[in-house]
Amino acid sequence: MEKSIAASRGALASDISGSDGAAVVRTWAIIGAAFVVFILYVVFEWVTAPYFGPTQLAEGVEVPLNFKIGVWTVQIGMSLVWAYLIWTQIIKPIRQTGQPNTAGLLGIAFFVAIFWDPSMNWIQQGCVYNPYALNLGFLSGEIPGWMSPRGNLLPEPLLAWAGGYPGFLLWMTFGGLAVMRFVKARFPTISNVKLSLCGVFAAMVVDLVLESLLIRYSGIYAYPGSIRALSLWGGHWYQFPLYEALLFGGWVGCTSVLLYFKDDKGHTWVERGVEKMAFCKNSNFRQSMVRLVAIIGFCQVLEIIIYVLPMPLITANADPFPEDTPAFFTVGTGMCGPGTGLACPRPDLPIIRRNDLEKFSDTVQIAHEPVGEAVVR
Repeated sequence: MEKSIAASRGALASDISGSDGAAVVRTWAIIGAAFVVFILYVVFEWVTAPYFGPTQLAEGVEVPLNFKIGVWTVQIGMSLVWAYLIWTQIIKPIRQTGQPNTAGLLGIAFFVAIFWDPSMNWIQQGCVYNPYALNLGFLSGEIPGWMSPRGNLLPEPLLAWAGGYPGFLLWMTFGGLAVMRFVKARFPTISNVKLSLCGVFAAMVVDLVLESLLIRYSGIYAYPGSIRALSLWGGHWYQFPLYEALLFGGWVGCTSVLLYFKDDKGHTWVERGVEKMAFCKNSNFRQSMVRLVAIIGFCQVLEIIIYVLPMPLITANADPFPEDTPAFFTVGTGMCGPGTGLACPRPDLPIIRRNDLEKFSDTVQIAHEPVGEAVVR
């Protein structure tokens, strides 16, 4: 009787966790694979679109020398940082154990996250980029449901972000991880919930510091479409919205928590049980691929819930672009401003959807409204 009860309990436990103990990693891998397919579809639509190509700096618009230097510093510096992390977190671990570290897989997942980088512009433009940076425009206009006009002209600095997203975000992850380890050493009895909150908050702080420095001194991007009362240096082109650190730093901070809690095999929660999958047995390569896709799925879900969904709604309530916003961010890209046929977003103008440009091309709100006039104070 006792044996049958124990056997039934064992069967129940097995049913909950999956018959082979890999239910969690399999679920996240399926989610990740779905996102990868969707992203590849959008990328294909983008590269085959007739407008595909770089957004050129408009004639007569200049980028100051200090910002040219800043752009190249970021492009080269971030690439070197990512190259170092590829060596230390992917190549070396593969040579030693046959598989990359989870941090290296996170770096690749962060690279994939570039897809959602300008998501705050979904309803109306809030972030801008320097067209002096190497770019190919961006794929925003091909994302189903994208509302704001001229998303394809957004000069996403692909070279800078190709290294910057993995490198920059891993800095944030490592910052949160370091704080969690410090706090745990200092307060050994602290609960896991409080410890996790410390890690997430630390990542928010790292994001605030690094992004503020990048904006102010490199001029590679800015957040002119922000709520000034909720921003540092509100009313200036280099303003930094605190909710950017809260939301963006928040979802990246969750990866610090993910890295902190590992099992005895060095696997995080979303990778656990990968070695039990029949597909992965006796193959380090297949295990690595499943782990990677699972982590991509985890990061994509986090980013969409915590950042991608709320950020456009906040941006839709932003104040006007600051009057000192450099022309290379607006007129220089052709996205908005005098002579572009589209006013930069302001609370006293209607929100223009991308299919409104042709329908209402003769209205003052779109065609002839100079940026900076009638600024709401």
